[in-house]
Order: sequence, then C-alpha cells, then structure tokens
Amino acid sequence: MPDFTKGETRFLEGCVDSFTESFRAGVAEVLATQFRGAQPAEVVELREQLSILKQQLSMKAKPSRVHDTLTPLLKRIVIDERRRAAEAIDPPMQRAIDPQLVRHLQREVRPLEEMMATAWFQEARALRVPRLTDYLSIRFAEAVATTVAQRPRDYDEKFHILEAPALFLPDLAYYRARCAFRDAEIAVVYLDIDAFKELNTRYTETVIDLKVLPVFMELVEAHTFARGHSYRFGGDEYVLLLPNMAERWAVELLRELAESVGAASFHGIDTRLSFSAGVCRVDVDCMLTDREVLAKANLAKNFVKAREKARVAVFDGPLFREEDLRMA
Repeated sequence: MPDFTKGETRFLEGCVDSFTESFRAGVAEVLATQFRGAQPAEVVELREQLSILKQQLSMKAKPSRVHDTLTPLLKRIVIDERRRAAEAIDPPMQRAIDPQLVRHLQREVRPLEEMMATAWFQEARALRVPRLTDYLSIRFAEAVATTVAQRPRDYDEKFHILEAPALFLPDLAYYRARCAFRDAEIAVVYLDIDAFKELNTRYTETVIDLKVLPVFMELVEAHTFARGHSYRFGGDEYVLLLPNMAERWAVELLRELAESVGAASFHGIDTRLSFSAGVCRVDVDCMLTDREVLAKANLAKNFVKAREKARVAVFDGPLFREEDLRMA
C-alpha cells in the first residue's frame, strides 16, 4: 500500500474532489438525464470507490495509506488531474516571460509529476472509468457531450500547399475529443528536412523555395491525404496530425514518406532529401496538454537531429521524458 505524507494527502484529497466533480458532471449526470434518473451499476460503484478513497485519505493515521485495490483509481485520478492542471496554467504560461513567474505557475503541476515518478504509480495499472460510450452509441454520446467544432481550413500563405500552423492546436483538441469516444490513438509527428541550411547556402533560398520545397510538401500532403493533416511550421519544419493511428502505423507511414522523398528529383538541383522526425503518441491516458504534445514531438525530433539524422524517435512509457526517447 502506498504511503503519503500529510502534504501529499491534502493535495490528493483535492485531486479526488476535482475528479469526482468532473465525473459527476461529465458522465453521471449526463447518463441520468438520458435514462430518466437511472444510474448504471458501474457508475454507482465508481462513485462509491471515490468515497472510500476520500475516507482513506482523510484518516488520521500518519502516514496516510491507500489500499492496493484503490491504487488503479488513484493513478487514473493523478493522470487526469495532471492534464487538467497543465491546461489551467497554459494560458498564463504563454504570457509569462519572467522565470520566477514560470516556476510559480509550474508549482501546480510539479507535485503530480513527482507522484507519477514514484514506484506505486509506475506499478499500478490505471483504472478504466465508465464512459458515455459504454451506455450510448458514439453518435448519441457525441451529440450530448460538449465537444469543439473543427475550424474551416486555411493554408500556409507562402505556398498554399499544406495547412496553416494556427490550425494545429484546435485540430488536435477536436480529434482528441472525438478519438476518446472510440479509444483511438493519435500520432503527432514533428519533422524537418536534414541539412536544409546547407541547401539554402548552396542554391539560395529563392531557388530552394521555387524548386525543392513545393515538391517536398506535395509528397507530404499526398502521404497524409485522407489519413490526417499536415502543417507547414517554417522553412524546413512540418507537423503531421494523424488521428486514429497507432504509433507503429505512424512510423511505417514515415518510412514510406522517407522513401518517396529520397527518390524525388528536383529540376536543376543535384541533391537527395531526407528528414528527421519525432513522434508523440496521444491516447486517452495521455497526461499532456495539446501544446505539450507538440513540444514533446519537437523534443523527439531534436533527439534524432543530435544523434543520427534521417531517423524517427518515439517515447517509451507515459511520462514523455527525454530519457524515455529511443530510435524507432
């Protein structure tokens, strides 16, 4: 049974309260409305487990202990609360330029991340809590749940081939909501062209923009067509959003894309292109915010660039640490 200090106990009690309210509003009350007050047995059982967990954390024993049968539920709560807390501080984090303010904001997330690194958390398997789609068809569940709408398409204003980068975060939020109803994974890929500065120096940026990048982007668009979305983030940086795609399928898609890019020829340009890429896997258990997903995919790409170009890196495990990166 995991032990918790007085401070950890007080913090976890708040997490349990927050999770309980979220489950009540997002699942229990929605089902009660849809089925004339009836509550599925699994929903009633989970609410009872939450009450027991709160009682165990409220006991006067020092240190506080949670029974092993409840650690899967506690792990689920910590995962969900870490993402909720990170989403809450994301807007002010984007505005902050003072390091002290950044550290102050991160205090809301740090206790959860420290808990996720403990042995009990690593050993426990997160509980699967009841969802709307356990009792409603996906169509009805999506109709009654609060979901974001997908924005109209807009394209990179320079080439008008790939989608505008401003669409990425709203698109990811949209697909995370819809994929969650289906237990479907999302793969986010950050890639950039290898030795791009040398190409620009050798041929000039104007020539590369005219003869190389449009061909490259057309290949990227073709490989993501009907599979997801591709965005141009900069001269040599691109992001792919691949909903309902497991990590291994994303790696295979990148292998096929790499073959096409490597075989491409460019009029008047004597070169072969390659790219390095990082993949961030997003499932229903992912603790990351949308902006953090993008940052982690970029981190994985940089991991490749610093070691062995023309490869793909992925994360092992749910913590998305730099030490968890490996070549796919």
